[in-house]
Amino acid sequence: MRTSSRSGDFCRIRRVNRPIWRPSVGCSLRAARCATPSLRHCFACAHPRDSHSRCNMADTTQTFSQLLLTYGPGAMLDLPDHAVVVSGLQGWRYSGQWQPIEEQRLVPLLRQQLGLGKEFEGLRPPPEHDDERHDDRRPGVDVMVFPTWFTVEDAPPTAGQAPATTETRRRMVEFEHLQMRGDKLSYVDPVSGKRLGVNPIRFVGACAKGHLEDIDWRGLVHRGGDRSCRKPMFWVERGVSSDPSDISVQCTCGARVTMADLYKPKFLGTCGAFSPWLMPRHVAGESCVEDLRLLPRSATNTYFAQTVTVISLTRTDDRVRQTIEEHRQTVESLRGLPNFIQVLRSLPLTREPFAPFSDEEITSALAGMAEANDSASTNPRIAEFDVLASGTPTIGHDAAGAFLFAETLDRASLALSAPWDRFIGNIVKVSRLREVTCLYGFTRLEPPPTSAESELDEIQLKVDGAPLDRDVKWLPAIEQFGEGIFLHVKPDFIRDWRDRADVREQAGELQRGEALEAAHFNRPPKHLGIAYWALHSLSHALMAELALECGYPISSLKERIYASGAGQPDRFGILIYTSTAGAQGTLGGLSGMAGRLPEILAKAVQGLELCSNDPICADHHAGTDLDERPLHGAACHACILVPETSCEARNTRLDRGLLVSTLVGSKSAMFLREAIPAAST
Repeated sequence: MRTSSRSGDFCRIRRVNRPIWRPSVGCSLRAARCATPSLRHCFACAHPRDSHSRCNMADTTQTFSQLLLTYGPGAMLDLPDHAVVVSGLQGWRYSGQWQPIEEQRLVPLLRQQLGLGKEFEGLRPPPEHDDERHDDRRPGVDVMVFPTWFTVEDAPPTAGQAPATTETRRRMVEFEHLQMRGDKLSYVDPVSGKRLGVNPIRFVGACAKGHLEDIDWRGLVHRGGDRSCRKPMFWVERGVSSDPSDISVQCTCGARVTMADLYKPKFLGTCGAFSPWLMPRHVAGESCVEDLRLLPRSATNTYFAQTVTVISLTRTDDRVRQTIEEHRQTVESLRGLPNFIQVLRSLPLTREPFAPFSDEEITSALAGMAEANDSASTNPRIAEFDVLASGTPTIGHDAAGAFLFAETLDRASLALSAPWDRFIGNIVKVSRLREVTCLYGFTRLEPPPTSAESELDEIQLKVDGAPLDRDVKWLPAIEQFGEGIFLHVKPDFIRDWRDRADVREQAGELQRGEALEAAHFNRPPKHLGIAYWALHSLSHALMAELALECGYPISSLKERIYASGAGQPDRFGILIYTSTAGAQGTLGGLSGMAGRLPEILAKAVQGLELCSNDPICADHHAGTDLDERPLHGAACHACILVPETSCEARNTRLDRGLLVSTLVGSKSAMFLREAIPAAST
């Protein structure tokens, strides 16, 4: 892939033109030397090896975010003329000067949660395309040809076969029988000598552990028969229905298998433990007990990225916390002293490291770290909340290159009326923020848990996360800059609402929904609490209303919900933000709405009372096993569901009945209708 050298948000794909089952055959897509002088031909260009030293092909580009979230290592990708699988991290080529992504809170978290050793180097951005370079070592990402079975376009009937009028027959060929002319693979008919185009087979095999392989088409067609048969095979489609029973693979010898057969459980046998994006693609002795399943290459469940996202703190706060961590033993031994900080500054070991920080910075950092040290190691949101909800008038610095700059609005200037005076703790105008997203794995067939359930998606599903490399020494990440609004919700308000008898009853219903969902995915239930459901629902309503006011489409807005669980100090808040590639960030349209947030909040809540799908929407309850939506209460696309790029929980754990009384009534509503002031228009 390639990236624009100006904005740094594009990456160049370099195709390694080889069948993944023959790693000795290789050429990069552009300006790369043939890797195997022992072979007579390089399949990348179909020229004799001794007649050329370079293959000139076209590049393909992807954005950084596409590479991390959609087309990362192990993902299948359709290029204009080829179907490929994106290489693991061993195929990410860097050259020239590049800067690692620094995020001091994220690297220790990854080491701890993923079991990475001391050799883990940290985070890297995808290799950035250099327009000025045209040599073999240009930065980029390798991709390998996959699948290695193809169907031939407009192939003439095989000798002895009459042309069919009610079916479409395409000859099936393997990669080793193809040639490359220009940028396109083609098949030369042995009888007519005509060069024919080819298309990759639409189906591959995958398992619940993320493995990927070609279907053994010849073995399946001849199962129970002569597996040594090498006669031509055909992809046959009858009619236009695309029903699996109307699609079959047939051999000239008469053997056949239908696609309906291939969808049967255990029909494809056991997975072969192949990982075509890694080198080597298969390790001797490696096995897999999972059943191989038929998977269309274009299906939406072929690739689910596993990512973790953090909002960077101010650099000063980050440095204070890092310094405390480096001298934790000394700091802990002195914490009980009344003049603890003075003693800390007097010791030779700690005098110089703590000199750049004020007493207030050290005290604030210690308070935030000590309050929930155990939780902070697995949930980076705790430190983010502590900084944003600190009440400090100015957070960070308003300077180029700053990671975070925010201002806590004066409550007196907001003129809050009931119930917002009891609900709103602080409103923070976030003029600049930095978001870092790291890719650390992926799943197939079923998605991993959402970031709301676990900051690191620990796989407890029927599927397992697949690795990005055989030996992970670094992980890819992207940084984006933007702006937002942070709403700090008063803990007393949430506690009073949560302690009501009808709300406790509703919380039990929501837990049943979470248990049903967890049982479906064969994992332990994760109960986020009714406060999370309520704040998440409010966040969606707020994003929809802000999109009408701030100039950003709702699909460009994101959310981050802060709702502590049982046994943790109360932290409740909502961060609505937007971010984009490039250090310039965004233009202030969203953060400029901070002063109007109470008014916008009132409009958002009032709009939840009615839905165009009522009474069906209002009468839906979470926790019911009558449908496949146990994580939805009164919620649908007509009211509070948003584009999934905007939601941190894949549009689950939503119920507007937790906020207002709907058409069918709601005893657990957080805001009573008579208590909500009319919003100005």
